[in-house]
Amino acid sequence: MKQILLNKKNEKVLAVMPFTRSLPGSYFKNPNFYAIFFFTNANANISIDGIKRTVYDKYIVFYYPYQKLEIEGDFSGFYIQFHPDFFCIDIHAKDIGCQGLLFNNFLNDTVLSCSTDEYKQLYRCFLHIEHELKAKDIGQLDMVSSWLKMFLITAVRIKRKQQQAQIPAKDNLHLQIEKLIDIYYIHEGSPEFYAQKMNVSVTTFNRLCNKYFKNSFVTIMNLKKIAVAKNKLFLSNDSIKSIAYEVGYNDPLYFTRVFKKYCGVSPGAFRKQLRDTRLV
Repeated sequence: MKQILLNKKNEKVLAVMPFTRSLPGSYFKNPNFYAIFFFTNANANISIDGIKRTVYDKYIVFYYPYQKLEIEGDFSGFYIQFHPDFFCIDIHAKDIGCQGLLFNNFLNDTVLSCSTDEYKQLYRCFLHIEHELKAKDIGQLDMVSSWLKMFLITAVRIKRKQQQAQIPAKDNLHLQIEKLIDIYYIHEGSPEFYAQKMNVSVTTFNRLCNKYFKNSFVTIMNLKKIAVAKNKLFLSNDSIKSIAYEVGYNDPLYFTRVFKKYCGVSPGAFRKQLRDTRLV
């Protein structure tokens, strides 16, 4: 199934690859790409940035550059990897709505469990991409980009519909925490502030963070800031020091240490890899 898309400079910008439980870690030694994993058959555990989820048949997982990825168990399927220079999720965020939902979700909810009909709907979009990769006809880059965009819009619609159905009206604490962090993460970093906003004790608030997001409040805040910083590093020419302040870190050196802890590379290396290289 391996298919490759080259740009006008004959550089590899997109590839479709099969994978099984023998998926080598070397695939992600230079992870300067987005990826979409289709699990056709699976009973496995996937860990993204340390957050573990179980995946089964017809699950789709969305990967953002330099996330830490591990997969264990029995699985097979295929994945699409593409470089930001070909199709940038950050640039298309307003049109598609997948940034922060499917990709670069600071709550690490990047797994989409599909019904048979939903999976078929998304798989049809992939078949169009695969057809274009094989055809190698005029306008190939534009056609693949268009079908990729249609796939992502469809996935966003499915994800949003599932979220609305999963959260009962009486239990919206999950959404309350997420919304408060989105609003105040730059200037407010204490759990006491958020607990007060929700009219609960600090102990209860910390328990809710672990219940809903499988992480401590401190980790959630760092993940949110790093997610925003990744976007700024790629899209802007702001200095790393300036970005550190923009996302709420008063110490740029501490920001660099935290970024490297979660991404495995420094902010400068992250920016360089996404801007200067193609798929390897």
